Amino acid sequence: MLERNQFPLRPVVPGFAVAWVVIISSASVALSLLFACVTPFVALAAVAAVILPRRMAVTAVLLAWLANQMVGYVVLGYPQTWDSYAWGLAIGIAAFASLAAALGVLRLAADLTVTMAGAFMAGFVAYEGVLFAATALLPSGEGAFSASVVANVLLINSLAAIGLVCLHASAAASRALVASQPGPMLP
Repeated sequence: MLERNQFPLRPVVPGFAVAWVVIISSASVALSLLFACVTPFVALAAVAAVILPRRMAVTAVLLAWLANQMVGYVVLGYPQTWDSYAWGLAIGIAAFASLAAALGVLRLAADLTVTMAGAFMAGFVAYEGVLFAATALLPSGEGAFSASVVANVLLINSLAAIGLVCLHASAAASRALVASQPGPMLP
């Protein structure tokens, strides 16, 4: 089981933190290809907030959003219209609102499970709130915030968060295993 002091990563392991920025950005590409318009930015932001130092979490979310936009416009052929660009910007703002909300939860003194769940839920509320507010200015479908759509977004984000946390736990366990191995015998 991971201890609270393993989250967020301490600067003493910068290579591990940089690897997580790359993993979160790469996950954005893979998940953008898989889910297109439902990239789990909440999961990416919550995990980045809990696992990474603040600046690296911001970098990870920025790179994840940029990667998502590149996949959308270059690979998936998103329309080149003002409202498409505006929704892309709104999604970016929502992703950063999700990160800010998740980072706010880290100030609470709680165990790791409660912290991760709180960061995720606060991030989800912030993300959906920003996107809902954007519908006041941007065109959207009538069912964009129906219970079934929001539940689907929540499910996709939940599964992505669980997968990323499991990946981190495996990496942390591997690192601990390697660190506990005796070094070569010196003469």
